Amino acid sequence: MKKIKDILKDTNLYLCGIITIIFFGVFMSIQYAPDTYFAFTNTTKAVMNQFISGGRIVTAFAAGVSIGIMNLSDKMIYFLSYMLAITCTIISLYKLSNLLNKDIKNKTICLIIATLIIINPFSFELFVYIEKGIMMLSVLMCVLAVEQIEKWFSDKSWKHAIIALIYVMIATCSYQGTVGAFVAISLFYIIKYSKNIKEFLLNNVKIATIYGIPAISNFLIVKFLGSNSRVEGQIILSESIEKIVQGLKSLLINTYNILPKYVFLVAIVGTVGFITYKIIVSKEEQKRNKILKFAAIIYILAGTLVATIAPQILQNTNSIWFVARSSYPMASIIGILLMYAFYQFDIKESEKNVTIAICIVFLVIQLFCFTRLAIDGYIVNYKDKQEANEIIKQIEAYEKESGNEITQIAIYYDKNTTYVHSDVKASGDINVRALCTNWASQFIINYYSGRRLEQIESNEEIKQTFNQEDWNQYDEKQIILENNTIHLCLY
Repeated sequence: MKKIKDILKDTNLYLCGIITIIFFGVFMSIQYAPDTYFAFTNTTKAVMNQFISGGRIVTAFAAGVSIGIMNLSDKMIYFLSYMLAITCTIISLYKLSNLLNKDIKNKTICLIIATLIIINPFSFELFVYIEKGIMMLSVLMCVLAVEQIEKWFSDKSWKHAIIALIYVMIATCSYQGTVGAFVAISLFYIIKYSKNIKEFLLNNVKIATIYGIPAISNFLIVKFLGSNSRVEGQIILSESIEKIVQGLKSLLINTYNILPKYVFLVAIVGTVGFITYKIIVSKEEQKRNKILKFAAIIYILAGTLVATIAPQILQNTNSIWFVARSSYPMASIIGILLMYAFYQFDIKESEKNVTIAICIVFLVIQLFCFTRLAIDGYIVNYKDKQEANEIIKQIEAYEKESGNEITQIAIYYDKNTTYVHSDVKASGDINVRALCTNWASQFIINYYSGRRLEQIESNEEIKQTFNQEDWNQYDEKQIILENNTIHLCLY
């Protein structure tokens, strides 16, 4: 109780709460991704199977409890998921900033670095989906695992290794895309607690083991117990490498259209430049020590990069898909590099002030980008609902006139599919139209109509007719109603 009271009296906790609300308070009102319509209109078994097939056991369990056992409403499920996401983000910030404070005796710097790591540019997409609470739980588990790693390295007690392994297992079974953050942050502690090459190699093996056991276990679950196309199919190494290289270019230069072009890359280069400058001007007598410190930068960059792309390598070539949510570890690199800089070097007061100012400017830019994406997300939800309602009106008018009940849906495409509404900012899967895919279209119509339309194979003659069209907006001609089937063309 005393420990809880001390935490509740800590100003830092409330600062973490304020920062979290500033960045993610906009998601308080219910918002929908295309996947959300699937979760809200399917059976508990179907939703659970969808998550289990992807190795997301914790998410499947949460879905089973909230939908199957408690039978919660859509709005309540969203609210609970949102509150869990906010809570996990606050605790992650608080825990990490306190952990950093052991090595960096400046609470302001620690809080800023923790924010750069946890609420990094790619954290936005973790809040886009209905399972946002479990996704941020994965991040929290990674932070708690790092906390145990620091204790393991310092006091050599294996109980901390076991606890860290449990945390990483929970993180992996919650969402695999964030688990690389555990490795990325741990790189700092590998450097800190390695006094020689032997310890350095051993510490790397320890982290690789803690990360690898849950990763391999989860992979085997998906491979043999689930049914997921990402671990099936063919791996063509040359094509996989090409896709990874292109994905990394998009990550570093465009940041998947989340931040302005080159901002992230310039921030990384600037941070590396600052550390390089501190190495050069440091009063190290031995040249060897300066070389080791420079090697540490390369090690952090390479290690974080490997932790980010490792899950992609395990997938078949066609399933490799670089988006913000799966690149979360790499987006934390600026904060991790600053961790190393403020621990390793004597930073002057003027340098601290300039660093704080630049970091705040970076976070403000990020906040504006987050806000724009979030607002456009609600615009997408509104436009999708309007289009779905137009389709439902046509269905109801046809049923009234013909006496037939529409129970089936067949999906078609015109010449060029429009994935994003005009004047809407999108990024990867963020802010994509629901009525542009053959699976989400069925579920958004079911959601707003209360129906359970069954998807059937398309009619070849109708398919050829629709393939000749090229619409840029919704048109009644995109629908053909026949007997008990709606033939819907997606533009």
